[in-house]
Amino acid sequence: MPELPEVETVTTGLNFAIKNLIVKKVYVQRYDLRITVSKNIKSVINNVKVIGVQRRAKYGIIQFDNNYSIIFHLGMSGSIVIERNKFKPFQKHDHIALEFKKNNNIKIRFIFKDPRRFGFFNIYNNEDLSFKNIFKNLGPEPLIKGFSIKLFYENISKRQSSIKSLLLNQSIISGLGNIYVCESLFLAKISPFALGCDLSLKNIETLYSKIEKVLKKAIREGGTTLQDYKNISGEIGYFQNYLSVYDKEDNKCINNCSAFIKREIQNGRSTYYCPTCQK
Repeated sequence: MPELPEVETVTTGLNFAIKNLIVKKVYVQRYDLRITVSKNIKSVINNVKVIGVQRRAKYGIIQFDNNYSIIFHLGMSGSIVIERNKFKPFQKHDHIALEFKKNNNIKIRFIFKDPRRFGFFNIYNNEDLSFKNIFKNLGPEPLIKGFSIKLFYENISKRQSSIKSLLLNQSIISGLGNIYVCESLFLAKISPFALGCDLSLKNIETLYSKIEKVLKKAIREGGTTLQDYKNISGEIGYFQNYLSVYDKEDNKCINNCSAFIKREIQNGRSTYYCPTCQK
């Protein structure tokens, strides 16, 4: 599933491509996604200007100048692809497309694709409760100014759940997923099974810095491509080349501790860790 770095890469690229452009045509090939696409999507944004594209946690937000926004989530296999001038025929999993025309007559179209249909793409009035409800339970993000070590410690230190499950809890810290949680815990030398309440302030400070380090590096590398993920130009990410533990079961630990990376199922998800470095 695309996590914070992948969605950041997609929204940054999309913002560069379509900001200040006016929607000329909306195509809906399929309405029955995970959240049914609103029937009024065409009438609401046709001939309306895009004022920006941003990210919140793992969601992308396309903002228009009429107080409406499209919110999208890439789910497990979703992607957004940009086409210029020569448009290809729609494929089976091309669900929604928006077409624009620049002043120099260059045509641009982006397509929301999602073979497994775990993602969604829908239009919302910014004042509607349904719009606000999507984000109301999301916790702070790890790369924003307001996310301090003090706040992080307060959110973790009194909880009797494993640190891995706490980091995946989007109401505590939003945007993290399995890949970057496993990597951050490894770099911080913290067991994924340790309880939040058992971690010291020093542990939390170290983890805080490693989360920031991992996410910034992943964003610079365009995200992680293990299966489906590609950016809006159809290019893969490269952070998979820097993974230390994720998807590395039975590989020797890179810290030369003589141990091998283990994989265990934790709360229904694969946890990768070094049993020696992360005691």
